[in-house]
Amino acid sequence: MKKFTSTLSLIVLVVLAIWQYFTDSTKTKNQLPSPTIEQAKQTKASEPKFETNRTDIEKSAVKNPNVFANYDVIMRDDPIGQNAKAPVDYYMLVLSWSPGFCDIQREKYGNQLPSSAQYQCGNNRALGWVVHGLWPQNASALSVTDHPRFCKGDLPALPKDLLARYLAISPGEQLLQGEWEKHGSCAFDSAQQYFAKEQELFSSLKLPNQNLSRNELFRWMKQHNPQLKNAYLGASRNELFICYDKKWQVMNCQSK
Repeated sequence: MKKFTSTLSLIVLVVLAIWQYFTDSTKTKNQLPSPTIEQAKQTKASEPKFETNRTDIEKSAVKNPNVFANYDVIMRDDPIGQNAKAPVDYYMLVLSWSPGFCDIQREKYGNQLPSSAQYQCGNNRALGWVVHGLWPQNASALSVTDHPRFCKGDLPALPKDLLARYLAISPGEQLLQGEWEKHGSCAFDSAQQYFAKEQELFSSLKLPNQNLSRNELFRWMKQHNPQLKNAYLGASRNELFICYDKKWQVMNCQSK
């Protein structure tokens, strides 16, 4: 009987030891982090943060302290839009009679001129003929949407010091920026080249310093600019159109 009791006690001790072993192992396992969970935590921590809610101007503007994007042009806001596939067959230099343009702006806005017209029409600035733009044209175009426009997409804002060089002939940062994005980019490698060609063509012309009717304007221009003598010019309200071929020789503007 005594021997049986000793054996039973030994069995109980062994069972208790085994139970204690498995209990400790389970606790240790539960305390250790799961490799899958730990890897997920590390992956989440290392995920890059992306910028969101950037404005169109921030996307388009150059990161340069010398540039303010308040004159930048957003392509998707343009009512005519993009045509990057149209051919460039000739060029049209568009000149604007500034007093007439500013009269229209004042009639429409009073003293609250839009930012695009403030430089040209504000501060009693007296300007005559100015460059509206130099437009690459498609000879087969049936409407304005058929001409080349925004050929390089939505471009960044140009440096203010570059624009400042040409304000005397195209009086407005937004005007210069817009003409480069919409028209110049379709035929020139850089804005500098585009503005320089505008300046060259503008400087080659003698222009009247008074407002003239359409026919009077044509006669005056041909009388004082021999290169225009046999050319067909174009005009609309407060604007004069002179056309050039791809070798920059004066040609007839299309009547359509």
